[in-house]
Amino acid sequence: MKPIWYFVGLILFIMGLLLVISGLLNLSSATEAKTVLPHLHADIWWGALMMIVGLIYIIKNRKVKIE
Repeated sequence: MKPIWYFVGLILFIMGLLLVISGLLNLSSATEAKTVLPHLHADIWWGALMMIVGLIYIIKNRKVKIE
């Protein structure tokens, strides 16, 4: 049985991946983003951070020791 944190990591990874993909699509489009600091591309950075944290959760909780 897998702990709940494994699935939390999986959800974080998937949501981060979706953010990175949408950020890259917005970056490649010709339309100007109407945000406060559009040149920082926060969706790409936050998506990457969510993917890293999700991978940490997945790796740390992939095996459960039954005692």
